[in-house]
Amino acid sequence: MRLAANGRVSMRASTRPRPVCRSPTVRTTALYHNPGPKDNGKTKAAGAAVEKVLELVAAGDREALCDYFATSNLTDAPTLKLASGCEVVVFEDVMESMMLREPSRHFLDSYAIRHLILNAPASKQTLSGLMLGPNKYVQRMSVTAPSGESCILTFTMTATQPPQVALPELGTAAGAVAAASVPANQAVTAPVPPSEPVWRLSSVRGEPQFGAASTQPVGPSPELSPEQIVEAQLAALQRKDVSAAFQFLSPGSQKIIGDERQFAENMSRHRRYGGLLGHIAATSVRRCMARPSTYMEIVSVTSASGIRFVFCYILGHENGMWSIDFVKVIDDPRLVAAVESSCAAQRKARPADEQ
Repeated sequence: MRLAANGRVSMRASTRPRPVCRSPTVRTTALYHNPGPKDNGKTKAAGAAVEKVLELVAAGDREALCDYFATSNLTDAPTLKLASGCEVVVFEDVMESMMLREPSRHFLDSYAIRHLILNAPASKQTLSGLMLGPNKYVQRMSVTAPSGESCILTFTMTATQPPQVALPELGTAAGAVAAASVPANQAVTAPVPPSEPVWRLSSVRGEPQFGAASTQPVGPSPELSPEQIVEAQLAALQRKDVSAAFQFLSPGSQKIIGDERQFAENMSRHRRYGGLLGHIAATSVRRCMARPSTYMEIVSVTSASGIRFVFCYILGHENGMWSIDFVKVIDDPRLVAAVESSCAAQRKARPADEQ
């Protein structure tokens, strides 16, 4: 049975090969889009601002990115005064001031830093765009890094009104001078319409390309993020699957430890590391890209006996994949207290139905 060129089904076998007519692949720019009940062009303007941010990312123009950051993201950064009298901010200072804040106040999370700051996406596709109000727009995009790691980034844009130029008040000397400078045939009788709002980047948050409902990873893979590697090993340790947890270690760590049996013995002998086995809960406290190829995550773990431990995961990027190099116990009382405070703040901010 063959499909003829006219669309009919032919049961006659062909004695000679026929050229296959392939329809062009249509790549959608957005899988879902909701401009809102009364879209007056704001959606297009906000989407264009997101595209401009991505253009600057691709060009590596970090300083120009600061012009698209929301004012709230620049308040803690020091300013540099130029000879002209203008004050500007430096990109590195903006990033440093952000890292000094609480993790909940980071406008770029570890996903965003890895896919927008340390690297430019190799490919991207808009998934959805939504107006959440007159001055708030959210756009979700699927991005893939040159290494093959993929994730979904959520861009939140906010609109602000540009400063209005103060016109001389009518009836005053300044108003008379301004009116006299305008030719009679160009006199403006109608009020000047308000300027279009300016869209700025409020935040970018990332998440795995495939959610928790997908198959649990069994080891490092190019498309997996370091956040997923940490979550996968913690899930394996929670169900006491030491063999599965061993697979997420880097080749260097596996060589130092030995084999899965020695890894299990080390876990059982150490009181704190043993607390990872069958633990009740694990909370990610802070995620950080220390270097382009080094990822760090601080995790608070409550053991089966109710004792809380704090661990620092350090992952490296080797052979195109993220894997675990070290897991260190944090003993410093000040750091532990800071972790406890952060966990309490997260629990307080979490909705009641998730607690």
